[in-house]
Amino acid sequence: MVDGVSDYDIVVCGAGAGGLTAAILLGMQGRRVLLVDKLTDTVETFKGELLQPGSLATLESIGALETLRHAGARRIDRLVSAGEDGSELCAMDYRWLPSAYDHCLTHTYKGILDNLIRHLPPGVEFRRGVAVERAVRDKAGRVTGVVLRKDGEVSAGMVVAADGHASKLRGQVGIEVDTTPYDHQVVAIDLTGVPELAHQATTTITREGMRVMYPMPDGGGRLYLQVARGLVNRIGKQGLAAWVDQAVAACPAVAPIAESVRAGVPTCRVLSARRFVAPVFHGAGMPLIGDAAHAVHPMAGQGMNAAIADAVRLAGAFRDVSATDPAAVDAALAEYNRVRRPELQTIAEFSHRFAEMFTTAVGIFGYARSKYILSCHGRNRRLCYKIMHNISGLGYQKFTVLDRLQQLGWPDRTADRLPVRRADVDGHVEATLEPR
Repeated sequence: MVDGVSDYDIVVCGAGAGGLTAAILLGMQGRRVLLVDKLTDTVETFKGELLQPGSLATLESIGALETLRHAGARRIDRLVSAGEDGSELCAMDYRWLPSAYDHCLTHTYKGILDNLIRHLPPGVEFRRGVAVERAVRDKAGRVTGVVLRKDGEVSAGMVVAADGHASKLRGQVGIEVDTTPYDHQVVAIDLTGVPELAHQATTTITREGMRVMYPMPDGGGRLYLQVARGLVNRIGKQGLAAWVDQAVAACPAVAPIAESVRAGVPTCRVLSARRFVAPVFHGAGMPLIGDAAHAVHPMAGQGMNAAIADAVRLAGAFRDVSATDPAAVDAALAEYNRVRRPELQTIAEFSHRFAEMFTTAVGIFGYARSKYILSCHGRNRRLCYKIMHNISGLGYQKFTVLDRLQQLGWPDRTADRLPVRRADVDGHVEATLEPR
């Protein structure tokens, strides 16, 4: 800081999907933004491959949608739920959406991040391979900057914590989270040479757990296999290969791509699932976004999309706010928390129920229960539309008590009714989410 002037208006700590989107949107407002990340380059990981329609609207608003398409993103028109014999139980068809964004896209997480990086505006400085050691706080306890390993202290009007689920910055301002782990893990396998996966993602329920397949760029795919927590550690790599063979053989929907699955086992990863929503989305003048603020089950396809929406909400709250005015910053953060945290609580609860529908279909009773409920949805396009709309990022429609009963098979005279298509939604950031 020189003569009371901060080095930057805003420092964003963490260059995941949320941090990058926040840096872009805040930079587009003409601010001096520093974006730092501990990694020297983006790395591939098994997460965040499905971009929902709300995220597509945001990408288009920053000029990053067509470049992602040109980079090989795969279009997804339908999310299909199937029984272990491969028969379709229900489907959510995004082409029903009354929106220009009537589909999803898949790409690798690295591909999505690299695409966002290419759209960082000139006012954003990006430092890679720079770890954040701690937050700097003034005498009143307010965060006024960060200490960077090797680079030393930098000051800012506001620091954004986008440093992941184990966020160091979140803990340093006294925000504690109550994390609930799931009782299973997921084996993630990259697939090659599977163009037949086409334009749909399929989640298959089996008595041994869910199996999820996504089409990916270049004729590839990605397969997630539910496994009991701790099993992979007990059976080791050799045992895992045999377990995967058995899982594939028992699932007709996966059997046709068995060779590609076997080829991907040596580089597979075992992922744990957890969920939490931070009790507050800001502290000491510092907002939380992305995994620093919340975590949901990965199969719900909401984690990365929620992080992008966090950035949209944060940038919207700061549209006409000076980052050098603490009172104005506090008011904007209060508004961000007022709007975004309830949205996330709704998303988190919905994602949890959605994930449980598939991950608890274990054993004879669990499988029969989930198959019955999914079949009820399959006979009710109105409910399928409502669920799809709620995970799309284009707004949220509340479920009524009657809806809940109809999910269990209660008669619905409007089961085949879909909304009339209206004019395409505006592609601007402010139109990607319904205001509260």
